Amino acid sequence: MKKVLILLLNLIGLTVSAEVITMDLSTATDMASNPVKYSTVFGSGYYDVTDVWDSTYNDGGMHQFIYTNDGQFKLSHLLSLASYGGMSWEGFTLSKVSQDTANVFGCVANGGVAGKGTPYAIGYYSDWVTESLGYSSNIILFDQYYYPEHVYICQNSNTMEAITHGGIFNAKIFDNCDTLSLIISALDSSWQEIESITYYLAVDGKKNNGWEKVSLTTLGKAAGVSFRMATTDMGSYGANTPMYFALDGLTVNTEHPTNTQDIYTATSTKKRQMIIINSHLTILSEGELYTLFGQRIK
Repeated sequence: MKKVLILLLNLIGLTVSAEVITMDLSTATDMASNPVKYSTVFGSGYYDVTDVWDSTYNDGGMHQFIYTNDGQFKLSHLLSLASYGGMSWEGFTLSKVSQDTANVFGCVANGGVAGKGTPYAIGYYSDWVTESLGYSSNIILFDQYYYPEHVYICQNSNTMEAITHGGIFNAKIFDNCDTLSLIISALDSSWQEIESITYYLAVDGKKNNGWEKVSLTTLGKAAGVSFRMATTDMGSYGANTPMYFALDGLTVNTEHPTNTQDIYTATSTKKRQMIIINSHLTILSEGELYTLFGQRIK
């Protein structure tokens, strides 16, 4: 009888396949389970008349995370708990903005991966908040350990305006030597970064101009993922480039994915070489040296 039971358990185990889970922003709620959708009830966590989550500047404790997929994903929002009277926010918020008018809550694709009018996440990376917290202002936590597979990234409308035409605060127009990078890292259970990849929103004179699928398979097993941004356009008080990006379609797997193809970036086909200088790993591209964060080494 015992042998039969073991055999049955083995057969059952053989039929279990990997579960692939994609973040569904249409299921989003705040931490009090208020759905993020269009609503006529004020204060229930809906999209306002500008097609943006109405609690974006709400620094109450119930708005520190946005939940999706019944809590399988948690997107950080205002971890600092400081909106300075509704004047600031960091982390992620939700948007359905469908016009590319240099809006900080828009993306150049005018909608999510599913098309115009569908929801997507806007990330605002705060270097200051990151330094004060000891982890990134932009993290997405999982309800258990998963293997990240891929995510879709799109240029933010305000950021695109800044690096293309300038005129936004002190931001400069990007030339062929400028880079804007998004560093995506696997997190352990303490929210510390354990493995990273770099995706370029702008490099070699080229810019992300729509949703691009970025493979995350090299990150390995993780309790979540974090996002940091770096730019070559730095001023006395930090980045001059607006540090926004759009995100959608984050997909994870309960087992390690074997397919590592379909890696899309905004980079050109110019040859790059990884070299070590003074014990630091750097990137040599077209005679110029860059850090792994995409900053040119002068």
